[in-house]
Amino acid sequence: MLEESGRVVDIDADGVWVETIKMSACASCSARSGCGQSLLASVGQGKRSVICVDNPSNLAVSADDQVVIGIGEGAFMRISVLLYLIPLLTLFIAAVIAKLSGFAEPVVIGSGITGLIIGLGVVRYTSRTMMKSCKYHPVLLKVF
Repeated sequence: MLEESGRVVDIDADGVWVETIKMSACASCSARSGCGQSLLASVGQGKRSVICVDNPSNLAVSADDQVVIGIGEGAFMRISVLLYLIPLLTLFIAAVIAKLSGFAEPVVIGSGITGLIIGLGVVRYTSRTMMKSCKYHPVLLKVF
């Protein structure tokens, strides 16, 4: 289970609204001064986001409570593959098919872009279907 801490900002019929602050592990790393990842992580450091989480255990929670939310690792991996791998695969497959068919480079490029757009459409359709399942929603784990 991937966990994140946050603060409850609201409770309604949809669920519990939790504010999280994006933090990077780079602050505690001894190699942060010579690492490029540290620079990239600092770009969004401290950014706040509010998300709606489910409360399947019906934990007693009120506004301003500190909570821990989480999402299953398997669900996170499936969503990551869907978001990143599918569009890239459709881009490459479309471009390779066009290249093997003997088309000129502009057609191959256009086919790759078309494949990317098709892949993004697949992601959009599949993600809407997947998000109806509760296993892809973050849940409330603990209240402090």
